Amino acid sequence: MARQPDIQYVRFYTTGSAARKIELLPQPKEKTAPARPKQRRKVRRREQVVLRIDPISLCAMLVAGILLVAMIVGMIELGSIDAQADQMETYVSELRAENAQLQAEYEAGYDLDDIREKALAMGLVSIDQVEHITIHVEHPQPEPERSAWDTFWADFWDMFA
Repeated sequence: MARQPDIQYVRFYTTGSAARKIELLPQPKEKTAPARPKQRRKVRRREQVVLRIDPISLCAMLVAGILLVAMIVGMIELGSIDAQADQMETYVSELRAENAQLQAEYEAGYDLDDIREKALAMGLVSIDQVEHITIHVEHPQPEPERSAWDTFWADFWDMFA
């Protein structure tokens, strides 16, 4: 069923002009229900707040925390290893300086003329008295380089040979 439109009462009157002024009449007020006697308020229990946690996000946060701890431990270890590397570098530089000093001391400790005299005394001959033999050797001609295509086919046939 279709609902009938509400009826509105309109008063028509004119004031100082010839134009009509439309004014709506006040609608009759609806009757209100009689006031009920006040009842005691019901005590409501507090609603329990349930916090729902997504297990995947919880696992992701745990993994992120573990990775953060691992990163901090790694940075601490890296710092200690860097300090050890610095100590080793200073130790190596000290050893190189000591080696250079010992090498200079060693080279200053022998005389080539003295060694030559001792060698001649033992029966060795000087380089001027040694016989020299000259041998002529011809170098073989290098093989010409193969192109990439020839190398490919040679390797291909070698696979199936």
